[in-house]
Amino acid sequence: MKEKNAWQVDITDDPDRAQELIKLRQDMLPAVFSNSKYHIMEDMAVPLSKLAEMVEYIDQVSDDLKVDIYTAGHAGDGNLHPTLLWNGQVEPPKNIIEAVRRLFKKTLALDGTISGEHAVGMSKNQWTNEELGTDVDLLQHQIKNLFDPMGILNPKRKIN
Repeated sequence: MKEKNAWQVDITDDPDRAQELIKLRQDMLPAVFSNSKYHIMEDMAVPLSKLAEMVEYIDQVSDDLKVDIYTAGHAGDGNLHPTLLWNGQVEPPKNIIEAVRRLFKKTLALDGTISGEHAVGMSKNQWTNEELGTDVDLLQHQIKNLFDPMGILNPKRKIN
């Protein structure tokens, strides 16, 4: 990692130092969230060979759209959690929405997935068809209809 210009590399077999590193990771999100009133924490994954490119792209989007984005993730599996911050109104401003759109587009362009580990919520519904295609969407609807012919389970959601 140092050969690839990593800023800091901590490797330890000391249990006390390992606990310090784990605590640092646990304290990261509260520290990030303290910098703003509102946030969107995303979940996406790209192939490991594209991880550096995606991280650089997130920084570029942050700069281009003047959005605070803090990114953490799981370097071993390509999973990233860009967290976009803002103050003011509850609803995300246009630049935040545009930043998320750009990140999802880039993720898919890099053969990644818009959901690395935390499922797809309502805000990502529009992206599942783009990622999975209309055939998968049709299959999902058919399965939903099989188990919920009256349409009473989780109405007005992704599979409606």
